[in-house]
Amino acid sequence: MFNRAYKRPKPKDEAEKPFWISYSDLMTACMTLFLVVMAVTIVFLEDKYKPKPDYRGEAIQSCFKELKEDAKAKFPEAKFPEAFEDSFRINLGSIVNFKTNDYQISPEGIYFLRSYIPSVLHRLKSESCKKYFRRVVVEGYTDTDGDYLKNLELSLDRSRQVVCSLSPTAQSNVSLSKEEQNEVRDLFLVGGFSFNSYKEPKSESRRVELKLEFWQENEKNKEEERNKKENTNRIDLSNKAFGNC
Repeated sequence: MFNRAYKRPKPKDEAEKPFWISYSDLMTACMTLFLVVMAVTIVFLEDKYKPKPDYRGEAIQSCFKELKEDAKAKFPEAKFPEAFEDSFRINLGSIVNFKTNDYQISPEGIYFLRSYIPSVLHRLKSESCKKYFRRVVVEGYTDTDGDYLKNLELSLDRSRQVVCSLSPTAQSNVSLSKEEQNEVRDLFLVGGFSFNSYKEPKSESRRVELKLEFWQENEKNKEEERNKKENTNRIDLSNKAFGNC
């Protein structure tokens, strides 16, 4: 009657079991969170550094290919365009070549220019060309005879004469339309480079090249926005005459 009920003692680790269970769950949750963070980081870095499609480069190469095919098919005597990273050149030296200290273009050269330039202008309106095309720079060169400043003036006269050969008064039975003249007026610039980029033989240096330049990605839109801010009242030059030389 005086005997007390014997209570079995609990095992020592029984009270500790909830602690170890929660600790393992915490470690599992931390590991899961770590894996999720790592996965998100990998996806972010992959998207950031993944090479993006070069739409501009593809378009320029397609434009270059089209112009090259046109030159080969219609003007086999001309040298093919040479491609560069942001532009390519059309070397007119094989046809539009100059004598020493002279900037006059032969009748054959004028005929070629008045036939070939409209072909280039037409091609530059294609889908692959027009999106990034910026302008044409007519670059004149000389040989090493004479000093720098004299040749600088001569090279500029040669590039200017190329544009002059496209004027309405040029002696040729090939004529440019009014639209083509306006395109030349708006898109063509001229420059003289003296005897820089000298080539052998000397006759190769007495040449003119057409350098076709292209906008960088989104550069055209930025330029248009800047013009709107800085030139709110821009003068309309669309009716300016082509002129004569």
